Amino acid sequence: MKKRKVLLAALLFVSAMCLYAVTSKSYARNADIYLSTGTQSQDPGETVTSAGYSQSGDSAITDFNIIPDTLTSPSYTIPVSEFGNSGMGKIIEEGTTADVLSPLRWFRGTTSKDSIHIAPRGNTYHDFNPSVMAAPVAAQIGGYLNQLNSYDEAFRNMDMYMLMTKSQRQALKNRNKYAASDSNLVFDPTNTPYENTSAWFRPYATFENVELKKGPKVSNVAWGSFFGADSELIDLGNGWDAMFGAYVGYNGSHQAYDGVGIYQNGATLGLVGMAYKDNYFAGLTANVGSNIANADTLYGSDDFTLLMSGIAAKTGYNWELADGKFIIQPSYMMSYSFVNTFDYTNTAGIRVNGDPLHAIAFEPGLKFIGNLNNGWQPYAGVSVVWNVMDKTQFQASDATLPELSVKPFAKYGIGIRKTWGERLTGFFQTFFTSGGRNGVGLQAGVRITLGDKYTPKHANSTGERKYIAKN
Repeated sequence: MKKRKVLLAALLFVSAMCLYAVTSKSYARNADIYLSTGTQSQDPGETVTSAGYSQSGDSAITDFNIIPDTLTSPSYTIPVSEFGNSGMGKIIEEGTTADVLSPLRWFRGTTSKDSIHIAPRGNTYHDFNPSVMAAPVAAQIGGYLNQLNSYDEAFRNMDMYMLMTKSQRQALKNRNKYAASDSNLVFDPTNTPYENTSAWFRPYATFENVELKKGPKVSNVAWGSFFGADSELIDLGNGWDAMFGAYVGYNGSHQAYDGVGIYQNGATLGLVGMAYKDNYFAGLTANVGSNIANADTLYGSDDFTLLMSGIAAKTGYNWELADGKFIIQPSYMMSYSFVNTFDYTNTAGIRVNGDPLHAIAFEPGLKFIGNLNNGWQPYAGVSVVWNVMDKTQFQASDATLPELSVKPFAKYGIGIRKTWGERLTGFFQTFFTSGGRNGVGLQAGVRITLGDKYTPKHANSTGERKYIAKN
């Protein structure tokens, strides 16, 4: 009986303490904070009292929610008194944090003794909503990298022409004027005529990951085809020869990063000039193009347009070994690219605008070429691409977005070229990238000579041919 009385007394004491706590101490509750007003209500003039609590004592805020109902980047310090608590309203858990993703960026709230501080979480890529980064990502990868590829395509025929030895190129130049008796010629020069105009076609595909500096790691798949025509080989005098050409290309690509997917489709139109003297070569190209981009984000589909243009120059020299059966070819290319992304408003209501991208690239390279007796020409090459002034400059609403850029990268690969008959030349090559870009690319191409295959453009007036013997 005595034990029961003791247990009953203990139970009454605990109950009394709980009742005291309920009626006299702090009551935990959550607070909703609207970014647009910095208050607990969407209406800044509305007073919120006790948040539904009628008991006496402090109504302590132990947790809170941030409601992202604004597109701007506010910073607030909200005193506890603004929450309309019936008691002291003191926050009893300091250091509590809460993050929220708005259509523009991440915001963070942190509690102190008597207030809640709300501000943008930071200014790095990971502090912004991935959807507002679609334009700078598209400009760098679908715009700028497409420009770099277009320069390679413009100079591809020059590169293929310089796979041959000096003797072979001299024989081509003097075909129908001189009949060579050089027994060291690897194959009959009439098999790859350059005296007539030609047309060419080259499809390509690239599969890679691009880890942008100060930005996301982007999966990029690109594809397309280039078409073009080149003039006949023109004698400029003083040992110089030249060819001129025009090209048009279709390019498509898809970029994916952090839940955002971007499809791009566009076209490129350009001109190219190529000059040769002995073992030296140089080329110059200029082009213009445009892409239509569609970004699939958390909020819907965004459409915007890119305008690209650029100019590039390439030069190199053939160092021949073993009577030209092996060639070492150092080269250097420099380019300037312009990429402008037109302003647009995305489906979340964010206005995205940016300055044009002005990028300069330097690309030294080295190629190793073999000239086999059966006419096959295998080759391997390596180059390094160094980008300068290639940082994007975009704004979204009132915020400046991180400046993204492509890190330097290396390209290396192998290929093979072959001529069939007197009109058709083809090649296939694959290359790899590492550094700022990591992936693999594939390309094939054919070149078809047009016109009469035996037009005697350089025949002498007597119709006779002169013969030049091996030195």
